[in-house]
Amino acid sequence: MPRHPRIHSADLLYHLIARGNNGQEIFLDKGDYEKFLSLLKNTKEKYPFKLYSYVLMPNHFHLLLEVRYRPTSRIMQSLLTGYSRYFNKEHRKRGHLFQGRYKGIICEKENYFLELVSYIHLNPVRAKLVNSPQKWKWSGHQEYIGETKRKLIDFGLIRGIFGEGGKGYQKYRKFLEDKLGKEHQEEYYPGDIKPFLGSEEFISQLEKEPKQVKLGERKSLEQVLEEVSKKEGIRPENLRQKLRTKEIAKTRIKFIQKSTLENGHSQADVARFLNCNQAYISRVIRIEK
Repeated sequence: MPRHPRIHSADLLYHLIARGNNGQEIFLDKGDYEKFLSLLKNTKEKYPFKLYSYVLMPNHFHLLLEVRYRPTSRIMQSLLTGYSRYFNKEHRKRGHLFQGRYKGIICEKENYFLELVSYIHLNPVRAKLVNSPQKWKWSGHQEYIGETKRKLIDFGLIRGIFGEGGKGYQKYRKFLEDKLGKEHQEEYYPGDIKPFLGSEEFISQLEKEPKQVKLGERKSLEQVLEEVSKKEGIRPENLRQKLRTKEIAKTRIKFIQKSTLENGHSQADVARFLNCNQAYISRVIRIEK
C-alpha cells in the first residue's frame, strides 16, 4: 500500500526520526554531535519551529517539534542535507548517509506529549549507553535540567505543566525518573501507511479532512510592522530607525517576536529589515521562550 501523504499544520505535534543508511553510525565522535546540534540551531533560526525534545544516538536521532510556517519536509531537507555534506567531507565518505526518507509521526498532543518527551530523553538508557539520562550529553534533557545552555529547547509546554524554577525542575526530573525501566514502545512507531499516534477520534479526523490541515498564511514583514505599529500607536518608520525611547524599544521587541515566532521569518531577514545585529534578534526571541 502507498505511504500516507505528509500533513502539515502549525498546531500538530511531530515525532521525527532519521536513521543511518543500513544501520550505519551517523555520529562517530564528539565533533559530529556538536556539528549536528549547530546545524539544528541554524535550521531552527532559518525555518522557525518549536522544539520540545531531542536526542542524538550513534545511528539515529529523534526530534519532537511543532512547525510554524515551514513544513517538516523543508526543515529536515535542510538539516539532513547539511549534515550529510559535512559528514562525508569530514570522514572522507561517499554515498547516502541516511536511510530513505525520514519518519514523521503526527502525535496527539493532549495524550502523548509528556510520554514522548520522556521516551525520547530516555532513549540512551534503554540502549544501555548510560544508566541515567543526565549522563548523555546529546539530548534536550540536558537543557531541561540546566546542564547545558544550547538554547534549542522551547520550555513553554513543560513549564506550563511542571511550573518554573526549582520546584518545576524537581517535578520534571522526578517524572523522568519514574519512567526509568520502561521498555521500547512499539505503539509509538506506527507504519507509513497510517503515521498517526493518538485516539481513534484524532486519527479519524486527520484521515477524513487532511486537505484542511494546512500551514497558516504568513504575513510579510511590512504587514507585521504596520499591524504592530498601529496597535501600539507608533509610526512604522520609527521602528526601523535607531531610536531608543522606552515605548519604541518595547514595540520593536513585539515586532521581532511576532515576525519570527508567529510568522516564521528568519532572524537574518528580520535583522536586515530593522538594520540591526542578528544577535539582538536572537536575544529578544530567547526572552519570549
